[in-house]
Amino acid sequence: MSLREHLPSGAALVLPLVLFAFLQLSGASGCRAWDEILEIPNTSTGDMIFYVDVVTFHMDEGKNVEEIYLTVSNDQIEFPEIDGVFRGKLRYEINVLDENLNLVASSDKTIEVGASSAEDAGDRNVVQVLQSRVSVPPGRYSARVVLEDLNARKREIISYIRGKYRTGETEVGFESGEFGPGGIALSDIEFARSLRRTSEGAFIKSGFEVMPNAQRRYGLLLSELPIYFEIYDFRGVGVGDTLLVGYTILNSAGNRMFEAENPIFISGQKMGSTALFDIAALPTGNYLLVLDLLDDAGDVLARTERKFDVLWSVYSWGRYEMDALGDLAYVLTESEMETFKGFSPAEREAFLKEFWTELDPTPGTGMNEALMEHFRRVKHADQHFGGASTRGALTDRGRLYIKYGHPDDIQSHYSDYEFVQGTRFIEGASDPVPTDPFSRVGLKSGSSEAGSWDRSGSQSEALADQRGGSTVHGKAYEIWSYDGIGEPVRRLSDRVPRVAGMRFVLVDERGYGEYRLVYSTEKEEY
Repeated sequence: MSLREHLPSGAALVLPLVLFAFLQLSGASGCRAWDEILEIPNTSTGDMIFYVDVVTFHMDEGKNVEEIYLTVSNDQIEFPEIDGVFRGKLRYEINVLDENLNLVASSDKTIEVGASSAEDAGDRNVVQVLQSRVSVPPGRYSARVVLEDLNARKREIISYIRGKYRTGETEVGFESGEFGPGGIALSDIEFARSLRRTSEGAFIKSGFEVMPNAQRRYGLLLSELPIYFEIYDFRGVGVGDTLLVGYTILNSAGNRMFEAENPIFISGQKMGSTALFDIAALPTGNYLLVLDLLDDAGDVLARTERKFDVLWSVYSWGRYEMDALGDLAYVLTESEMETFKGFSPAEREAFLKEFWTELDPTPGTGMNEALMEHFRRVKHADQHFGGASTRGALTDRGRLYIKYGHPDDIQSHYSDYEFVQGTRFIEGASDPVPTDPFSRVGLKSGSSEAGSWDRSGSQSEALADQRGGSTVHGKAYEIWSYDGIGEPVRRLSDRVPRVAGMRFVLVDERGYGEYRLVYSTEKEEY
């Protein structure tokens, strides 16, 4: 493991990375407590998933520059192909508010982004990086960020008709710190995806193109960790001073994983510097990078610190948070899911490694059949049961398939059945059979064939008895049957079926292919 320090003069030094075997730090380090560090970056909600980070640099007396970075993957963007060129169009709006919710700065931009091929246009791991700069005095702020894809209408019918675009939004809190006067200071650490010495481009600082990494995620696809930071000298002693920059990487338990020092020549009142870490030897985890500016006696003149994640699992890099939660919804208990939601990406990766290892039916082999079968079911559900606006794994059919496996029998019908609360249709019966109290609906038919029945009473009574007071007459439906309890990858309870086997009735109520569960012998499925 090594660290390469790029000095402003262009000279490069190679330093050894010192790995300590879980050396516990004492409280004398002076670092802030882990939980006290401001929690950015942040992830959006809505129709588009993107990530936001904020970095503070000094501008002039009484003012700072806040650089706000957005990272959005290509698979979140529509790239229409015109004459072999794939071009997307995005609009992003940023409003910065102070602690009293007063608007202090704003930015609204529309930009075009490109993809080199159809494959890149849909690639989760090819990203677009957006940047905005706003000027604010020192203080505590929040940034409200909205990102729109101007080539993609919302999928919901009303929103589509009204011309609403696919949108994501988030709000992040940050602190714009004091720099000086009369001393020496360090800016925030900017975590980057790449560093390149050049004087041209949108992300140029001190002769480097610094491509921001708003996720601060490294490991499998980014095995090197580049950073950029600035040093501000307000002492008025002029140039010619040489100081030391100390680099320390701590894990979440406070153990020192890396430590190095490097001399740096102070060449002016403001100067930028970069560093590049090879993190291939770091295990999955949350880490804190601490930069100290030291004098000849080893005293700390200035300090800056920021968190980052190291992830080595293909799953961690290949799934969004909402997808990961959907993948696991049917193999985790409610309490496990709540705990999982609160984990950082690195904590989730470590949890899932242990979780699937415990479920492995053939430990010690190179294959985990439980994991493979679960994700085979997830993939099948996504491919076969998705609707216009719902991922297949999150539909009722997807849930049943993932939990219990393929049914022993599936009956698919399209007829004039209506679904009536309080009764259920049993094939071959001449009368409706009362359901159990937990059942929401049953089946009836207006035909005179064997196994059908006619309902008496007024039309209003019939309508009132149907789901939500509206008919679902004339819809496609399926009946899924399992001879026993199916084949769950993980049984979340020791219950047994109420009757011999399990039965589920699912209806395509809106005609869009999204089947909804309307009856089951298993009350736990409602």
